[in-house]
Amino acid sequence: MKTILKSLAGNTLIFAIGNSVSILLTFVMVPFYTKILSPADFGISDILTTTTAMLVPLVSLNVFSAIFRFALDEENHIEIFTNGLLISLIGGFLSLVVSGILSLLGIKYSSLVGVYLGITLLLNLFQNFTRGINKVKSFAISGIIATLSNVLSNVILMWVFKFGLNGYLYSLIISALITTIFLFIDNKLYTYISLNKKSWSNTKDLLIYSIPMIPNSFAWWLTNDANKLIILAFVGPSANGIFAIANKIPTMVTTIFGMFSNAWQMTAVKEKEKSYTTELYSLTFNLMFGGILIINAIVVVLIQWFMGFYVSDKFYNAWKLVPILLMTSFFSNISAFFGTTYLVAKKTKGLFTTTIWGTTINIALSFVLVPLIGINGAAISGAVGFFIVSILRLKQTSEWIKIQIEWKLQGILILGYATLTVFEYINFSLIIIKVSIIMIMMIFLLRYIKRNQSRKGL
Repeated sequence: MKTILKSLAGNTLIFAIGNSVSILLTFVMVPFYTKILSPADFGISDILTTTTAMLVPLVSLNVFSAIFRFALDEENHIEIFTNGLLISLIGGFLSLVVSGILSLLGIKYSSLVGVYLGITLLLNLFQNFTRGINKVKSFAISGIIATLSNVLSNVILMWVFKFGLNGYLYSLIISALITTIFLFIDNKLYTYISLNKKSWSNTKDLLIYSIPMIPNSFAWWLTNDANKLIILAFVGPSANGIFAIANKIPTMVTTIFGMFSNAWQMTAVKEKEKSYTTELYSLTFNLMFGGILIINAIVVVLIQWFMGFYVSDKFYNAWKLVPILLMTSFFSNISAFFGTTYLVAKKTKGLFTTTIWGTTINIALSFVLVPLIGINGAAISGAVGFFIVSILRLKQTSEWIKIQIEWKLQGILILGYATLTVFEYINFSLIIIKVSIIMIMMIFLLRYIKRNQSRKGL
């Protein structure tokens, strides 16, 4: 077990190194965006990128997810990559055709979104295949290249040439294209292409795995991002810009979790069906999410002070949404952790059945709460939606893996987080009390770690 955890930590560190530049520069760029773009423009940019993210699994038939999973298990990498590439190229061609037609009909930004979508299909395919063949260092480096190229093009196009929102979209396209080319050359992906390996049988296997995940991906988008469209409809683009800024910090926490998740998926597949699988899942779950709750608690304590200099005055009130959105992020990460179990077991149909309930509840609550309490309603709806998904997935995956959650530990940590959140909303300023609560949370997590070290020799 100790060796497995070291391997998991090592792979997580590699992904962390690759993403550290991305996190840092993305963090730094938010003040840049808030000074150049109005809240309305920022809200529109967020809608466009969100819509693209929603369309990717639909247009590609979600084949990149199958590519990653099958590449981990099987040795016929040329056949897997060739057939996945053909599907992605067809999807990219269709996206360009449709976006061109929409552009002729006068739909603003459609051509740029179409180009970005087409390149993103290939980027996702290359990234997932690279991970699947265990080239994690190349995958990590690609994250650095994507961020640096995006930041550089942002500065040139938005600040120097004053292209505004168009410059933002051009930058996304440029960075995606550069990253795609890097992965293709660095991993010699051209050596995995052979038209002689075109196989309907292999393509069918890939699609049987990936197609059931399309509704899940779409429903996941509805759970996570449809609130932005509801805000746009009932409150307006400026409010959506505020919501997008507030979501930056929770998204960063999710990105940090993503580093672990990338490594965890590889470990979970490798260690499936071992005698200690339940113990591994349980320990990993409690440590990871205990740590996230403590990180969230620290963020809540610092958020008002931080927002005072991080964003311009017109975005300052976004801090009020952050504590709720952090819980949305927390439950999103929990449900994603359980989602790995479906991927390992290759039972992807179960992903949709759980997500649809969270989606339905989220959208229904949003339509009720957003007109009543504005963007706060969207934040609350998202948290409830992901909470429902987490509970359902815990119950469903228990058929394969019985994760032993330390309810007392997680309950105490959630209580500490909730207390600190209330303190921020009522402007309770006694810092010694806040620090004490965070210290108590840390002590409980450390006691859990120590108990498991002595019991399991970790």
